[in-house]
Amino acid sequence: MSKTTEQVLYVEGMHCAACESIIEQRFKDKPWVKDAKASLADNKLNLQMSSSTAVNTSELNKEFSDLGYSFSTSPQVSKSDVMTKAILIVALTAALFYINEKTGFLAKYTVTGTSGYISYFVFGLAAGASSCAALVGGILLSLSKTWGNIYSGGQRHLPFTLFNAGRLASFAIMGGVLGLVGTLFTYNVTVTAVFTIIISLLVALMGLQMLDLKWLQRFRIKPPKFFTEYTGDQKNFKGKYMPLVIGAATFFLPCGFTIVAQTNALATGSFVKGSLMLLSFALGTLPMLALVSFSSIKLFSNHKFSQLFSYTAGILVFFFSMYTINSQLNVLGAPRFTSGKTANVERVKQVGDYQILEMYAQGFEYFPKYSELEAGKPAKVKFYNEGAYGCATSIVSRGLFKGAIHIDEGYNEFEINTDIPGTYKLTCSMGMVPPVTIVIK
Repeated sequence: MSKTTEQVLYVEGMHCAACESIIEQRFKDKPWVKDAKASLADNKLNLQMSSSTAVNTSELNKEFSDLGYSFSTSPQVSKSDVMTKAILIVALTAALFYINEKTGFLAKYTVTGTSGYISYFVFGLAAGASSCAALVGGILLSLSKTWGNIYSGGQRHLPFTLFNAGRLASFAIMGGVLGLVGTLFTYNVTVTAVFTIIISLLVALMGLQMLDLKWLQRFRIKPPKFFTEYTGDQKNFKGKYMPLVIGAATFFLPCGFTIVAQTNALATGSFVKGSLMLLSFALGTLPMLALVSFSSIKLFSNHKFSQLFSYTAGILVFFFSMYTINSQLNVLGAPRFTSGKTANVERVKQVGDYQILEMYAQGFEYFPKYSELEAGKPAKVKFYNEGAYGCATSIVSRGLFKGAIHIDEGYNEFEINTDIPGTYKLTCSMGMVPPVTIVIK
């Protein structure tokens, strides 16, 4: 019986359960390895070998360089300067994002049901560089590392190509479906907001895992071992269509721009028009998503920059996820991470049997900021759209009225429910506009 020896190697570059399975599978395929157990929690690889020959880490590092892993026989010192650089990059990105949100530079461009397909393409360009980047781009970034581990060499582009192809096909097909049977669909504010929060929490978790936080790795939720072993084996996963399915599923991830485009498609009453409308929009989002896709390929394939990219992407993913969650808390009327300033009380007028609340939309803001109405008495809102843009043209207020109301340029009027006393928020359909408060007393 051959003697078994044990060897512990320290691994740099593991970020998820799939990394464990990929490394284990590659080592188990070696004739001199009897068993291999990788641990993301402490970045170790425990080998049981049939040979007492010392492991050549230099050869292993060459072999695994395309996957972004490196091995050593002693713990490697954490490179804090990498995290510092990542934080600086994120700070700059966050500053640009904040300036865009405050100025409404990209949000000013909107579309209607009569806009041409070129307009929807430009609208998609704005979406790709704004709120949609927070959700769809975040998911794409969080998957980049896993796909980079599974697909190597000339195949690295394949999952990203499938992802974007699936997204385009989904928007074209589902846009047509919306146009054909749009009258059967009802926009549910609560379901949409809760779904978006759940997705954002999962994306935030993936972002934190990309930061190599040890305390998180110990308590992380991961799929069963047999599942990660199966998906981690290249011959089981390569050529499959999971990235295509994930890309197609992004149609159901709502951002403010997407909801506007989908709502307009609902009103067309035509499969062809709805399909071309949303396909044009998805094509507009493609340049930014393609940039995220193929820049991640280059960076993850370069060992020098892979850790920097992973940290930067992880922080960005977490930041944008928190931003999205904060917006959806506005939609739900729940307490959010950031609160606005206290405003003066706006008293409503009584005209006949109705309480009349006059409101205004200017740019990316609503007025008045705080209003009070009496419970149990009929109430109407006279809403004046004085240049609202982006998702500000579609308002929601959970509890006061159902679904989303599109406010046309100029004068709009609708009734609100005053049966249940309480404090309500009114914001845009994506929760991005600072909410105003309406109190029913």
